[in-house]
Amino acid sequence: MSVLSPDKDCADVEDIVFLYRLVPGRALLSYGLHCGQLAGLPHEVLKRAALILDTLKNDNQIERLSRDNVIARDQQYKDAVEKFLAFDARKGDLLQFFEGVFSTQS
Repeated sequence: MSVLSPDKDCADVEDIVFLYRLVPGRALLSYGLHCGQLAGLPHEVLKRAALILDTLKNDNQIERLSRDNVIARDQQYKDAVEKFLAFDARKGDLLQFFEGVFSTQS
């Protein structure tokens, strides 16, 4: 994507004009962070996006955030999968099974 940059003496970041032209291949520069800033994304989101962009540029692996709620949700999914695998569809009570699985997903 090409852009028409603002004048050098212009301090207003909203003066950037995007000139859309799609071409095959990988972009050398990304203005996604700038677009996110203009759109009012939270600083933490922009900070994480910048970290991911830098990681991709250096061909490194992106590390997943280790948040307690993410870990807890992952465990709930693993528990649900284990229950599905252990359930006998021919002999088990399907209604009771689903109530048990989905009551723990809240």
